[in-house]
Amino acid sequence: MTNPAVPTIAPATPRPTLDAVFGSVWPERALPTRPRLVVASAVVGLLAAVVTPGRDRGMGTFVVLATLCGVVAVADPRLRTPYHLAAGGLSLLLMAPLFLLDADWIVVLCLLAAFAVGSSALTDARSLTGLAASAAAVPLAALRGLPWLGSSFTTAPGSRTWAPVVRTVVLSLLAVAVFGALFASADAVFARWADALVPDLTLGSLGVRAFVWPGIGGLTLAGVYVALNPPRVDRLALPQGTPVARRFEWLVPVSLVAAVFAVFVTAQLTVMFGGHDYLRRTTGLTYADYVHQGFGQLTVATVLTLGVVALTVRKAPRTQARDRLLLRAVLGALCLLTLVVVASALYRMHLYEEAYGFTRLRLLVSFFEGWLGLVVVLVMAAGLRLAGSWVPRATLLTGATALLALSALNPDAYVAERNVARYAATEQVDWYYLSGLSADAAPVLTALPSDLRGCVAVARPADDDWLGWNLGRFRARVAVPADPGRMSEPCAAVSTTGGHG
Repeated sequence: MTNPAVPTIAPATPRPTLDAVFGSVWPERALPTRPRLVVASAVVGLLAAVVTPGRDRGMGTFVVLATLCGVVAVADPRLRTPYHLAAGGLSLLLMAPLFLLDADWIVVLCLLAAFAVGSSALTDARSLTGLAASAAAVPLAALRGLPWLGSSFTTAPGSRTWAPVVRTVVLSLLAVAVFGALFASADAVFARWADALVPDLTLGSLGVRAFVWPGIGGLTLAGVYVALNPPRVDRLALPQGTPVARRFEWLVPVSLVAAVFAVFVTAQLTVMFGGHDYLRRTTGLTYADYVHQGFGQLTVATVLTLGVVALTVRKAPRTQARDRLLLRAVLGALCLLTLVVVASALYRMHLYEEAYGFTRLRLLVSFFEGWLGLVVVLVMAAGLRLAGSWVPRATLLTGATALLALSALNPDAYVAERNVARYAATEQVDWYYLSGLSADAAPVLTALPSDLRGCVAVARPADDDWLGWNLGRFRARVAVPADPGRMSEPCAAVSTTGGHG
C-alpha cells in the first residue's frame, strides 16, 4: 500500500533533444499545423523539377524562385510590415538578373545577396552577429522543423481531406496526359505547343528531377518554418562592452590613427600640388606608377577603420556630456579622413583601369570600395546621436542595393564597351580577355569595325524556349549572325596589356 503521508514525485519530463541543441536561441513554440503550406512547398519543388532541368537559367528559374519566396511570405502575417515588404521586393529585384543577364558571376552574387536580405527579414535580425546567424537559419530549419513537419502530416485538423485531394490531382493529370497525347498525335501545331510545355521525361532526366523536387521543396519548407518560428538570433549579439576607466585609454590610440590618416591625406595633397617633378624627385616614381599602387591597401585600411570605430564605441565612456562630445569629434574626424582615403582609392582604380584596361574584378572592387564609403557615412550619421543599432541592417540593405546597381549596369557589356573605347584612344586592349566575356558583351563586340571583328571570338548562344528565355542571350542571338562568316575576318592588330586582376 502507498503511504499517503509520502508525497508522490512525478517523473521529470525529458527535454526534447532538439530543444537541448538549439537552446533559448531557437525554442520550439506551439505552432499550428499548416498542411497547406506543406503541400505548397511540395508544389514548388515539383515546379522546379519540371522547369529547371535541361534548360539554361532564365525566366523559368526566376518563376520558381519567385514562387518559393511567395509561399514563404504568406506563411505568417508578421511578414507584411513595410520593412518586410521592402526586403521582399529587394530580394525579387536581386533575382531578376536570372533572366536579364548571362554573366554567371554577377547572378551568383545577386542571389547570395537576395538570400541574405530574405533570411535577415525572416528572423528580424538587427545586430551584426544576428545578421550572420540568420544566414544559417534556413539550412538549420531542415533539422529544427522536423517536429512541426511530422505533426503537420499526422495530427493536422482536416487531414482526412488529403486523400480526396491526392486522388483528384492524380486523376486530373492522368486525364490531361491521355487526351493531350491523343491531340498531339492528331495535330502538328498542337504537338509543337505540347513539346514547349511538357518536359522531356527521358530516363536520364528523371534522376535529376527526382533530386531537384525534394531539394527545392525542402528549401521552401525550411523557409516556411523560419517564417513561422524565427530564431532569436539577436541573442547571439555581443554583450555591451565595459567602458575603459580612463579617457586616454581610447583617446590616444584613436587619435594616433587619425593622425596617420591626416599625414596620408597631406601626402596626397602634396603630390597633387607639387606635380610630377616633385614626385619623381622625392620618390623616383612616375605619376602613372604612383597612382597605380596601393588600391588594395587603401581598401583594407577602410575596413580596419570601421573596426576601430566599432571597438571605440564599445569601450569609450559616454556617461558625461564631455565624453560624448569628444567621442563624436574624434570619430567624426577619423571618418572624414577615411572618406578621403576612399576617394583616393577610387581615383587610383580609375587611373589603373585607364592604363591597363577594364575587367570584371576591377569593376567589382570599385563598387565594393564605394559601398564602404557609404557605410562610413552611415556610421557618421549614427554618431550624431550615438545610436547605431540600425547600422548593421542598413549596411546589409545598401550592400544589396549596390549589387543591384552593378547588375543594372550590365557589367560584362560595360567592361567590353570601356575596353573598346580605350582601344580607340590608345590602341591597347586584351582581345583574349574580351573573348571570354559572357553573351552580355556580344552586342558591343559585334559592333566593332570590320577590321577588328576577327580579334574576338563571339559565339552565338543556342535558342531558348520561353522558360529558358534570357535577355542577355536573346540580345546576343540578335547581334551575332547565324552565319559566323562576317565575324571571322582577319584581325588587323592584336594588342594585349595588363593582367586581369
